[in-house]
This record gives sequence, C-alpha cells and structure tokens, in this order.
Amino acid sequence: MGSRGFSRDSGDEILSEINVVPLVDISLVLLLIFMVTANYIMTATFAVDMPQAKYAKAAAQSEAVTIAISRDGPVYLENEIVTTGELKRRMQGIYGLNPNISVIIAADRNVNFRNVVRVLDLLSELGITRLNIAAVTE
Repeated sequence: MGSRGFSRDSGDEILSEINVVPLVDISLVLLLIFMVTANYIMTATFAVDMPQAKYAKAAAQSEAVTIAISRDGPVYLENEIVTTGELKRRMQGIYGLNPNISVIIAADRNVNFRNVVRVLDLLSELGITRLNIAAVTE
C-alpha cells in the first residue's frame, strides 16, 4: 500500500511501496491446494472384487476392450468412467473400426445384476457378440 509522507524540503512527496508478502502467501496456499488435489486425482482408482472360478481361462488381450462395472454402479471403459450414452457411442466407434473386437466384462461379485444386463443389452444392440466375463481363478 502507498503511504503519504510530508517532507519539509521537497514539498508534498508520495512514497509508495508494494507489499508482496500477502501475494506470496496466497500463491503458496494456492500451490499447496493444487498439489494436493492433483495428487488425489491422479491416484483415484476403483476396485472391482471379481468372482472366483475354478476353470477360468485367460482371454486374449490383444484385441479386447475391458468394461468394468463396480459394485456401486459406475461403468468404466478401459479404466475411464463413462455414462451409458458415452459407452454406447465409444463402443460403436471401436466396433466400427474392428468388427472382431472382443469385450471383457469385469463385474464386481456384489454388483447389482441389472447393471450387468444393461451393459450386455447395449453391446447386443451394437452387434458385439464376442464377450468374456472376467473372473479370478481359485
């Protein structure tokens, strides 16, 4: 802030200083907030507790797309959360580029089955028939 001082020698003289301490304080607080939230966003993951199967076989991953359905309901396409509309649009594009695409559905063991049926119905509507259900071997 500026301060006004009076000097006897030179008449009215304005002395001005910029106090940068509050600016530095605010900048450091903002930097800290961005660092904490960026770390949270980068490490946010989801967990799918897959069911166990005695005779599960490994699926070919080369031409496969993974759709994960968590217990709470969100659907993930290749580890990215998507809505039903986005899933349909993106799967339509993927299937258009490669009609031999295989889909691996990784559903949580405690998922509401209606969410799985909704995804299966969407894939069937698009004409995708090569489906695999992910499981953990015992």
